[in-house]
Amino acid sequence: MQQQKPARSWKSSSLIAMQVMLDIVIINLSMLFAIFLYFDFHVYNWALERFMRLWPAMTLLCLGAFAFTKMYRTLWRYAGLNEAVRIVIGSSVGIGLTYAYSLISLYFVHGVRQSSAMMPQPTYIYAWFILMILAGGSRFSVRIINQLGVNNRAVDKDRRQRVMVVGAGWGGAQIIRQLNARGYREGMPVIAVDDDMSKKGTRILNVPVLYGVVNIPEYAEKYQIDEIIIAIPSATKGRLREIMDACTATNCKLKMVPGLHDVTNGETRLGELRDVNVADLLFRDEVKLDMASISDYLTGKVVLVTGGGGSIGSELCRQILPFAPSRLVVLDIYENNAYELVNELHQKYPNAKVDILIGSVRDIGRLDNVFNDVRPNVVFHAAAHKHVPLMEFSPAEAVKNNVFGTMNTAKTAEKYGVERFVLLSTDKAVNPTNVMGATKRATEMVIQYIARTSKTRFMAVRFGNVLGSNGSVIPLFINQIQAGGPVTITHPDITRYFMTIPEAAQLVLQAGAIGESGNVFVLDMGTPVKIVDLARNLIRLSGYRPDDEIELKITGLRPGEKLYEELMMSEEKDGLCTTDHEKIFVLKPIVLDSAAFEQGLNALRITAHEHPEDVRTALKAIVPTYRMEEQKTAQVG
Repeated sequence: MQQQKPARSWKSSSLIAMQVMLDIVIINLSMLFAIFLYFDFHVYNWALERFMRLWPAMTLLCLGAFAFTKMYRTLWRYAGLNEAVRIVIGSSVGIGLTYAYSLISLYFVHGVRQSSAMMPQPTYIYAWFILMILAGGSRFSVRIINQLGVNNRAVDKDRRQRVMVVGAGWGGAQIIRQLNARGYREGMPVIAVDDDMSKKGTRILNVPVLYGVVNIPEYAEKYQIDEIIIAIPSATKGRLREIMDACTATNCKLKMVPGLHDVTNGETRLGELRDVNVADLLFRDEVKLDMASISDYLTGKVVLVTGGGGSIGSELCRQILPFAPSRLVVLDIYENNAYELVNELHQKYPNAKVDILIGSVRDIGRLDNVFNDVRPNVVFHAAAHKHVPLMEFSPAEAVKNNVFGTMNTAKTAEKYGVERFVLLSTDKAVNPTNVMGATKRATEMVIQYIARTSKTRFMAVRFGNVLGSNGSVIPLFINQIQAGGPVTITHPDITRYFMTIPEAAQLVLQAGAIGESGNVFVLDMGTPVKIVDLARNLIRLSGYRPDDEIELKITGLRPGEKLYEELMMSEEKDGLCTTDHEKIFVLKPIVLDSAAFEQGLNALRITAHEHPEDVRTALKAIVPTYRMEEQKTAQVG
């Protein structure tokens, strides 16, 4: 690498030297042409004598003006409006200084008092105009020649990606300029589409602007579009919904210019395209957090996250660190994920104190050691078995980990005086039809039971499916699409609530700030989404045609799987209350029979260890809303 740098420097210096030599010729030709034009192409010796006295100074002054306006530091193969402005300014400054020099030289150096001894004033104007044309032509010809050469050798016209740009404003123009400058290797802009009637019929770098976002499917078919780029970074969520609806009705691959929020969050850089993903299709408004209330219970505190290496647990850790806890401890049984997370956090927050501890929430002795050493102020309990079909196959393990792992952690937290304990629950806990959901409902009941007599503030947060989390449907669909299909759907009418991983983590933090002991919070999950629509959109976003290039296959409901999820039980609906946060609701706790609950827990513990085949019946005794199905072989996929 070190041997290549001098070569590049020499090449760059050579190009600048060639530009300077060409400019010397251009500058002097400009004045000569101006003289000839002024005198109708007659040659007068006195005019040539004045030119010979003037040219050395004019050359130096114009070259200096060109250097000042950075005309020798510009990549002219990508020249555009900004470069044209540089040429105008450089030529104006150069000729202006030359005229000023002439005046100063005549009146103060040579002592000449007659303006007739100067070059005629109109020749300076002519020279300025000719200099702009020649300087601009010599430079923009580089772009034209480069563009013609690239077009001929880059990609065969028949093989280029044909691109539609949505948005004919600044963002759209920049995208078209980028694609052109890169020789169409990343796509050839064919049309731009905008809803601004004043732009209809105009062109951006020879790309026609058509009217009407609603006509995108028609335009895509007519112009044989392969890829659509949405270039409206300032678009509102509602506006994006209209555009996305039109775009997903095509079979084109989608990309978009990131919005300002993505850039300020460091998720991408300004002007850098990114693929449209399924999360974009949720059109969820950005979560607005009460930063002060969250800071009050996290800043300067010791925070423990169980299951911290998982999808939600790891995102919680990322969201917690900006609030400057005195220490963040990640507890997980699986060391690989936790190790990668801690390395990531150490790189992003080098001054933060982040530790990783390995252990299981099923091991009460290990928990006691951890809490005794760490002395956490706040605990987020994300450790759990969550795969529905797997837990149908191993129900006793789900009970041991989810129910009694939560009880172990909650009891230990109470013992060591933890201030807040936040349990991550799920909408599958509502009227559960599977073991996993039933165990999560039992965990909610456990913390409500303990909260009644504890100084620790226990609370649970109930939410739905999280896009992109481990074991979620999105990674499965992506793998199936990459393998060429089929994409498997368990039922054509199945629906689910979805939210993004950061959104879920942020709302969990917010719930922890406003919760009272024993509260179960329900998050606003928006509108439920049909899984088949989700699959079709994901296929389209991948650049394929659903039911044509990628098959959708209905496989039948899996053991314990519901057609739709609920966020609250019927007996809870009357007790649903709003909170200070528009997306968080709190449920009135259901009164428990303490003696019966304790007896049920003891029976469940014994059954899980000694009679695992009867664990569903014991679980049903604790969770009356659990609708048991006949045990089937779990189908994973």
